[in-house]
Amino acid sequence: MTHDAHRSVTEPYIALSQFSPLTVNERGLCGVLAQWLPPPTWLIIGPVAWPVAGGAARPAPIWPFPASRTSLTELPVLGEWVGMDGCWEPLIARGSVCGGLIVLDATPVAPALLDQLAPWVDVIHARRSAARQMIWHSMLLQIKARYAAGEERSALLAEVFKACLGLTFQPATDAQALTSDALNITGRSRPLWPDEAAFIELALAVTHPAIQQARVLGLAAAGIAHDINNLLTVILGRAQLLELDVVGDQVADLQMIESAAEIGAASARRLQRFVQLEQLPAQPVDLAAIARAAVTVAERDIIRRDNIALIAEIAEQPLAAGEASLLHTALVNLIAAAAQALPHGGVIRVTSGADERFVWIEIADPGLPPNTDLQTVSAQTQRAHTIELAIARQTARIHHGHLRIMADPAGGTVTQLLIPRLHERDG
Repeated sequence: MTHDAHRSVTEPYIALSQFSPLTVNERGLCGVLAQWLPPPTWLIIGPVAWPVAGGAARPAPIWPFPASRTSLTELPVLGEWVGMDGCWEPLIARGSVCGGLIVLDATPVAPALLDQLAPWVDVIHARRSAARQMIWHSMLLQIKARYAAGEERSALLAEVFKACLGLTFQPATDAQALTSDALNITGRSRPLWPDEAAFIELALAVTHPAIQQARVLGLAAAGIAHDINNLLTVILGRAQLLELDVVGDQVADLQMIESAAEIGAASARRLQRFVQLEQLPAQPVDLAAIARAAVTVAERDIIRRDNIALIAEIAEQPLAAGEASLLHTALVNLIAAAAQALPHGGVIRVTSGADERFVWIEIADPGLPPNTDLQTVSAQTQRAHTIELAIARQTARIHHGHLRIMADPAGGTVTQLLIPRLHERDG
């Protein structure tokens, strides 16, 4: 192939115009370019370099991408790319560099060819970036769930970074205080790309102890505020009924009770609106697997008394829609609430079930079921309004599910956390 043939752009125009945004790929573009650009020419799309003459792709050697034609000797290229004679030809689409060509200095590339190639590289880059973002998002959900289930933070991050980024690190500080600046990253021959660096930042953030604690505190506050509002509403109603049957000073006393209940209920509603998560993005979650992890945590951290036994008979169930870390927290709290109701010991059973609308986890214990009748101020009433149940109730609410507490026909209490099946929320 002559040097003049490499300079022709008429035929590349025809070949490139045959691509579709839905089917264009790296190998297709390389096949077209190989007819007009001699080796060694490389097509750079995002973090990957593709040889136009065929062969194995490799990590891209340049970051950030220069926005103008630049000699490779002036760029901080890595590894075996150092000393290569050639230059960088950027591909610009929508005002930003989406990739480029690495060509020999003696190979002229017409601007028209670069302009024709850039939109296709931009399409591929956008599609690959979207796929990578989905992978990062899924990985972050796994990190959150596993960290909430009690896995050690430093070991978890090391495993995840190795699996998805191909790197290892040694924390330079305490595992609870890890930051991106404290990571000593090894095993890489190239710098981190923007989405990889963002993933590391998010992974460190979602596993930060304060983040998980703050979310749980928010659930607790919202659930307690809801309970307080309900209780004060009952008090307000009783006070108003009593006003109909009393005279004299008692009327003024009841009006004071009524006024205080109204103020308290309004404050509780404001607190609930302030801290409440209105909705969650639906993600497929395995509620049975989350329950098994919650049982493991409960056996280790909650069920310490010899006179309490925890039996898990959790069968596989359809996927539910929700957030794994919050559901895990709710189930751990439900088991803790059951244990608190058994001061003299007993057996707590954790099972699972599903129907056409919901997947649920059921926790049964021999303790007395809660009694919400305010005339009965007893351990039963206290059980109905513990922090643990407030967290579980709020978790069910923001998942558009239910928390049911009922008497067990065999004796004791059954608590069900019902979460919509995935198809029920997402179609």
